[in-house]
Amino acid sequence: MPAGVGCSERTLKCSERHGGLDEFPAPLRGSLVIRSEVGYGEKSASWLLPSPIMPQLQPEERQRTIALTQHLIHSATSCMAVMATQLISCLMLHKHRKGVRVSVLCREVSWLLEEVLFRRRDVGFAGSLVEVVYCAVTLLAPHLVMATPPPSAEPLLAPGRRPHARHALARHAHTLTHTFITEAVGACAVSAMLSEVACCGDVGEMEFDVALCQDELTDRALQLTHLLPAGYIPPCQSAQSFALDAVDSLVRCGILIMEEVPRDTPVCDIMKRQGTLMWNAADESDYSDSDCEEQEARSYKLSHPTQCPNMLFFLCSLLSVQLRALCWAIQSLHLLPTPLPASHCVIQLHTHVRNLANLDRGHHESSSMDLVKTSVRTLIDLGVLTEESENGHVYLDLSPLFQLTENREKLHKFVSQHLYN
Repeated sequence: MPAGVGCSERTLKCSERHGGLDEFPAPLRGSLVIRSEVGYGEKSASWLLPSPIMPQLQPEERQRTIALTQHLIHSATSCMAVMATQLISCLMLHKHRKGVRVSVLCREVSWLLEEVLFRRRDVGFAGSLVEVVYCAVTLLAPHLVMATPPPSAEPLLAPGRRPHARHALARHAHTLTHTFITEAVGACAVSAMLSEVACCGDVGEMEFDVALCQDELTDRALQLTHLLPAGYIPPCQSAQSFALDAVDSLVRCGILIMEEVPRDTPVCDIMKRQGTLMWNAADESDYSDSDCEEQEARSYKLSHPTQCPNMLFFLCSLLSVQLRALCWAIQSLHLLPTPLPASHCVIQLHTHVRNLANLDRGHHESSSMDLVKTSVRTLIDLGVLTEESENGHVYLDLSPLFQLTENREKLHKFVSQHLYN
């Protein structure tokens, strides 16, 4: 077995301290491992082509059509040229929420442009840096706040505070999330482990000189892939392979460095210290400890342990929009008078998410209708919401297991462990 893959591709390890679900009843353990016949790590996408649509298709033909649709979705997002407005929206929303001077913004655009080109993405603009930034800022002016604080006459830009401004910036920045998705998943896995070591939610104020276990980093990244909507992971790549790539990508961009750890060196492997949860598929009851033979100890360290790199926080923030929307949706589940028609369920959930955004006052970008629809689809994939057809209409109901408050809280912790604040 290759180093770093973990004990087994059939298992998911999760500790109670970081929101694990090991206290859930047995039925949940099967439902949270995405409901699919291909096993743990492969999400079902049958919702892309429901049975009532083209009922003449045979199951094999339907699966091929769904697979082709997934390829088209991924190709449409990964082949889209990056625009200057998207670069600036991404920087304003994920790196300079409190404002930035124009001269600094120009340097940041140049840096981000290099990172985009390094990842072989096309850009849809040309010209001098100043001209590009000026044009993009002009187009984004309705969604930005500009000021000229004394004593300097240099303008200061900040993202608008109103919901529609944040929604617009988030839509523009969405393309960059796809561009950096591999690194963003790895960064969220690192952030989740560092936050647990620090026993607090903000890793930015801490100093870290710890070794991060390769197996657990991969497991954290693998868990996060279940929370991503369709189009992020290449259809022909398994979730396990994507998780391994996510960790490796942080080495390539200089955030992590790999080192061999002697057996007597303490390693940040929280799941082994806390005990593990093994979620076996129903037909894989023959799992044994022999599948978990200890491999050569491998670990990663931050390249700058006394000061976490800004790139790490930037990458974590890219997925915070979707993850925060999912957390808010989970917090609002108990307010839904289920069962409800799917469209009514989305509308009511959107109302509750907007109310939470108004209380938060700093993250309106996570309260759009599109994100609520995506969150509902994720909750269906996880088995939290169940679908039933009646008289040609689809009804959503809250799974009996999640009608218990403690289980919803555990699910919220499971999701929020990856959320960078």
